[in-house]
Amino acid sequence: MLSNRQIKRACDHCHAVKEKCRRLDPKRPCERCARLSQKCETRRDITKTGRKSRFARRLAYTLPNATEAACISGYVDDLPLYNAGLGSNTAMLPGLDAWEMHFVNLMKDGEGSSPLDKFLVGPSFYQSHHVAFMQSIMKPTSPLKDAAVACAAVLFGDHEAEYAGTSMEIAYERAARAVSLRSCRISNATDLGTVLVLGMSLTTFAMHVAEGHPSLISHYILSLVEPQYERFLPPRSVLTDFLMCLICTETFECLLRSETPAMRVNTDGRSEVVDRYVGISYPIFPLLYDICQISSCMRTSPGVESHERADRLTELSSALEKWQPSPPPDLLRRFSQSEAVGILAQARILRLLGLLIIHRLQHPYGRKDHAASRVSQAIIAEFEMLLERTGRSVPCTALAYLAACFEIVDAESRGHAISRMPEIITFSRQSQIKFHARLIAVWNARDLDHSFCWFELGRYLCESK
Repeated sequence: MLSNRQIKRACDHCHAVKEKCRRLDPKRPCERCARLSQKCETRRDITKTGRKSRFARRLAYTLPNATEAACISGYVDDLPLYNAGLGSNTAMLPGLDAWEMHFVNLMKDGEGSSPLDKFLVGPSFYQSHHVAFMQSIMKPTSPLKDAAVACAAVLFGDHEAEYAGTSMEIAYERAARAVSLRSCRISNATDLGTVLVLGMSLTTFAMHVAEGHPSLISHYILSLVEPQYERFLPPRSVLTDFLMCLICTETFECLLRSETPAMRVNTDGRSEVVDRYVGISYPIFPLLYDICQISSCMRTSPGVESHERADRLTELSSALEKWQPSPPPDLLRRFSQSEAVGILAQARILRLLGLLIIHRLQHPYGRKDHAASRVSQAIIAEFEMLLERTGRSVPCTALAYLAACFEIVDAESRGHAISRMPEIITFSRQSQIKFHARLIAVWNARDLDHSFCWFELGRYLCESK
């Protein structure tokens, strides 16, 4: 006979992905395991209920021993998982003081969420992402370790106010040590991996500090990577996901500023791949690159009529109108229903973003507003649906929400959009501050009846990169 405590416990699969475990009969598999045709069991140890002390939290896996660590030459998805925490592996992390070790240890709380989780499209990627992060910490290459520790510190300083002072001091010190981008050269796959991870870590750090310049870092890294990535980077490598993270950062900033990104990504070989950052939306990014390119030409040559540009914008709009996300056939077997909802919504949001920007390249604010408002409302409706059905936003969609909010003209709707911002813009406090400042600047310009197109936004944003 099962006790009430045993009946109420989630099965191991549902617990691992933080999904609700539903079952009518305790002797039968839960709904999720039955749907996914997987073994439903609860074998993990019973732990004390309630939130753990911050200093008592542990990783859900340990680091390999010294021999195993020495053999790790690249980033892999199948690093063995263990049951203990960092406490028994402190010798694997030489050079970290007590506070740095504390921040690294807190990056994975087996009983709760990690600050790393907000970057990913769903819980299925949490474990492998944490492993990749820990591999950076273990790397003998000093800049990678410094950059990872800087990220751990700045993430917790952003996430927990009580850590803010100490974390920022550590983050700046470690980031300063890690800034060795000028000396980076790519001559093989290992070099490429090092540059990508270092760039991603420093870009993440820069997005969490007021003086950071994430778009400059991502642009420089992608300029290094562009000539070599097709030669050294397999399409299904975890490092390709890291490449997409940098491409997102630069592409969205270039869209906002009407500049041309460093590279136009090749999406060949990525069919049926679900990216940890952009899900199944990667086919949109070549189209977004082309929009950036045309917008940049319009910004640098204002007033110059070009039939070729107009035709190209029409072609891009038609391509986006026709584009539909192509999820892999096993999407619902590999991912929970909540994750699938987020992945598909992310693709729809990015498609609508492209269409809205094209419309505002063709028509200034104050003209053809009705058509733009329909697209804006569709974007906002996607976010509302996401929050209602999944309880979270999805990464890489902040610019879409910003562009949609630019279209709002009445005070009540603007107030509602601002109130929703903390739930939708979750990357960092700095991203929320910048989002709010940009939004208010454009709303003020619209209220003053300024007539401007998308490629002229820069004159109102008035900020450094």
